[in-house]
Amino acid sequence: MTHIKNTLLVTLATLLLFSCSQDETSSAPKVPSFVRFNFLADSNNEPLEFPEVTSGLIPKSDFTNTSIKTLKVPVTLTSETLQNTVFVSYSVNTNGDNTVFSLNPANQLSFQGNQLTDTIYVSFNNRWIDNQRITLKLESVSDPSVTIGNLNSTLPNDTFTINLGEINTTFTFPENRIEVIGEVGEEVEFEVNFPKGYIVSEIENESIFTFLDGFDYTLTKILENETGLTYKIILNDNIQNDDVFYQTLISLNDTENYTGTGNKTLQIVKPIKTPRDVTVNTSSNFYNLTDPFYRTYGETWNDFNNDGICQWSSYSAFTYPIVVSKDDANAVLYDDMGTTDPADDIYHDAFRIGFKTPNAITTTTNSFNLKRWFSNESTSGLNSPGFDINPALEFFPENGNSVIKGTILIIPQFITIAGTNGNSYSFAISGEGTYEEISTGVFELKFQLSLTNDDVLGGAIIADYRLYNTNSYADPEELTTNNCITEYTL
Repeated sequence: MTHIKNTLLVTLATLLLFSCSQDETSSAPKVPSFVRFNFLADSNNEPLEFPEVTSGLIPKSDFTNTSIKTLKVPVTLTSETLQNTVFVSYSVNTNGDNTVFSLNPANQLSFQGNQLTDTIYVSFNNRWIDNQRITLKLESVSDPSVTIGNLNSTLPNDTFTINLGEINTTFTFPENRIEVIGEVGEEVEFEVNFPKGYIVSEIENESIFTFLDGFDYTLTKILENETGLTYKIILNDNIQNDDVFYQTLISLNDTENYTGTGNKTLQIVKPIKTPRDVTVNTSSNFYNLTDPFYRTYGETWNDFNNDGICQWSSYSAFTYPIVVSKDDANAVLYDDMGTTDPADDIYHDAFRIGFKTPNAITTTTNSFNLKRWFSNESTSGLNSPGFDINPALEFFPENGNSVIKGTILIIPQFITIAGTNGNSYSFAISGEGTYEEISTGVFELKFQLSLTNDDVLGGAIIADYRLYNTNSYADPEELTTNNCITEYTL
């Protein structure tokens, strides 16, 4: 009897709860629906694009555009899931040349289901001469229950104005170094990026490049897209001699419309090859991908204070392996991803490491303590990609198989570093030294770095370094030489 009574009580409670839920649902106010421009830009006046999100920005009602790449203007509809497609029409007005730009879609946006954002793509067909204004305005909605603009009179965002300001177009190489095997017919591709967009008719290969060729090849442009151009090099020479270093340099020339920034010299090389036992895997002593804060620790012999006293100063840099293909001569398996499928296997170079930031391109690490070399350096990866050097060091074990000592090479390359004043310079780096396991698991590297630039340094500057794979090391012995570096102004 008690069991039946309890069951009836539970059933009654469930019915009452369901009844209340139904009543509350039916009486809940319907969320107002409204449509508005939802254009966001960060503190550097760079538009945010999906999937970039931030809760700290307020949608803009106007934007000053200095780029000729396609501008994406999002329009957002706040609503419950749509049962039917909603169409929103908009108008466009300009006080200048209407052939400068084109819009897609031309005059109508659409929203359906849970797709509650559509985008107006503003493409630029040519350069504008005078400052110009383009005003977009939301005009009508196919669903009368949808309000145009925010539900306030302060920031309705029912119009959006694009102010066309002074154009600033740049170009850069996304990488500064490419290695080739050296076979006749070998193909490699490289890109030229245009962060602010470009107009195809303004780009002529003969005018944007300067060549310093160390071997014969054919250069062809194979792709044009929104962000840049892709070129292909086909080797016409057999340059597989293991004992010879081959190099070709391709540099960007500033033109009337485009200014070089970041990496302005691309180095294409066939390095010297030395037989080494990959099972030694020297590089694995200098990285730990399971620790996002892993760094190597260095000392630089310097007089940064310019007081006539040379001393060691410490620094650190985020250190990473060099990912290579399975077919690379120095490839060693790092991770099979827990599968039997070799297609997803990850291989690392057994004898190379690099320094780079684990964060976005706007930051950099402190390769070779170079940030201390200068008094006014820009640390942005966009301006000073040379603070991230990847690859940077190469190990050559003694007799090709020693696990405790050998020689090291600073991989010769050109790096770009800029000042906060906008000046940008290319530096050639090179150097060599030795490494040795000085106690169990602790490696010490002793080397000299050569940095060359005529404008800033007056030629080549050579500096002494120590580098360790841990921060638990004894202070290095003082050097007897006064060959120590001071600060330079960019």
